[in-house]
Amino acid sequence: MTSADAPTTDRRATLVAVILGVTLLVVVGAFAWHSVASQAYSASFSVNRSLDQRSSSAKIARWLEPWNGRFVTRSKVMDGWLRGQQLLDSGDYNGAIVVLDAAYRLDIGDSGLLAFYHHAQDVQALQTNRKAHLQHGHEGPGGTLTPGQVER
Repeated sequence: MTSADAPTTDRRATLVAVILGVTLLVVVGAFAWHSVASQAYSASFSVNRSLDQRSSSAKIARWLEPWNGRFVTRSKVMDGWLRGQQLLDSGDYNGAIVVLDAAYRLDIGDSGLLAFYHHAQDVQALQTNRKAHLQHGHEGPGGTLTPGQVER
């Protein structure tokens, strides 16, 4: 090896070291990125967190890895679950049932969502049938009603 070859060898070694260092950083960064997305995805299943927090975690996972089908589906399910809860709370029972039904079809087998869906159906039945049952109780002979007996 001549003295003229030494700088070239040093440059090659430096270049290889830089390439390996950058590659290592990219791999570690990708692993960390996926780890954060996976933790957010897992947090969306935690029953110890509010529905809003769980939905936010699912959105984070979806944002970090929009190519991951599980994360995308979970985000849609949690959005539907949260929206269904909001509709139910506001008294839009039919809207809640429609949204929850669509969410459950995306993730058949989610026992928590299924339990809430059944709860929403029970609330819907109770709230929408109540007036009819009360009205029937006011009827007089032959199904007659006075204006004061009409349920509003």
